[in-house]
Amino acid sequence: MKLKRSTINNKSGKVQVVIIIFMWLLVFLMPVLSGNFDYEIKDHIFNIWKEYAIVFIMFLINRFLLLPYLLFKKQKLLYGVVLGLMVVGFISTIYMNNDVGFNKKPEESEFQPIPPRMERPMFKPDFEHADQIKSIHGPKLLFTPFGNLLIMSLLILGFDTGLVFSNKWINAEKNKAILEKENIENKMAFLRNQISPHFFMNTLNNIHSLVDISVDEAKDSIIRLSRMMSYMLYNAQDKEVFLHKEFDFIRSYIDLMRLRFTDQVTINLTLPEKVPLIKIPPLLTISFIENAFKHGISYEEPSFVNIQFTLKGNRLEFEVSNKVFDRKKSNENSGVGLTNSKNRLDLIFGSDYELLVEETNDKIFVVKLNIPI
Repeated sequence: MKLKRSTINNKSGKVQVVIIIFMWLLVFLMPVLSGNFDYEIKDHIFNIWKEYAIVFIMFLINRFLLLPYLLFKKQKLLYGVVLGLMVVGFISTIYMNNDVGFNKKPEESEFQPIPPRMERPMFKPDFEHADQIKSIHGPKLLFTPFGNLLIMSLLILGFDTGLVFSNKWINAEKNKAILEKENIENKMAFLRNQISPHFFMNTLNNIHSLVDISVDEAKDSIIRLSRMMSYMLYNAQDKEVFLHKEFDFIRSYIDLMRLRFTDQVTINLTLPEKVPLIKIPPLLTISFIENAFKHGISYEEPSFVNIQFTLKGNRLEFEVSNKVFDRKKSNENSGVGLTNSKNRLDLIFGSDYELLVEETNDKIFVVKLNIPI
């Protein structure tokens, strides 16, 4: 199953939808509310609605294409160029194809007098009445209709862009607050649960046995355990740690785990040869690794745990696999840990990560994680 989560908060998303609907209702009602229905201007209102429909199309293109695929991908210059060309292109098309014509002088055919049966005074087509027809655009035009439509388009697109940014900022602040609270609550939980107390107890017992076999190896194991404890107590509480330090911690963990098992257990760890000087959140994968050792090792038949880290561009890929010996026990015990790990990934990366958890037909349990770096 593929596990992903969006950072958009449902409540704020609904509020945003309501604001957008209200804004567009107001835009399309504006010509009706400001028009003078003493004259035959319905066709003119429909022409204006056609213009606003083009602006609405630009709004959709900006929201669902330009914002997510250009601006939010840090292509600001390209976004500005494409947005400008789109607005000028659409507005120019409206200008060239408008039936009324922005700069067209009012003609007699455009202002027919009210028929005598209405018993209303006749009027001559002059610019005073033309201003009344123009009034359905809204207040008195400060520029040409072309300029006013252009300004209105930029205002609506700018308002929508600001609305999206404010929504993302609000949700980012909410996620940040939740993450900080989660980190405070889980600091001690990480120390207790991410690295099992049984691991430290068994490691100390193994080191004690090594003293009589190989003093140098026992000393090396004590140093590794000391480094792990130091990392857990200090570095693991930071928001981010250097990637090479995280790899050193995992390497020490694997080396100490090898002390616990016989040659029947194959443990493979693959790390990148060159590690860039970048930072990542600490202890993102250790729960998956410990879970593999907890449920993928049998003392009665050959077992294996394969762990691999790969750097691909600006992404870090992690994979751990092990044989499943007791499916029921594995599912029960790993479910909570998997849920906790996913919640933390959600808070840190939002939707910008991929987590794949599956069990193959040959009873191999695989966890794959892809995160940005």
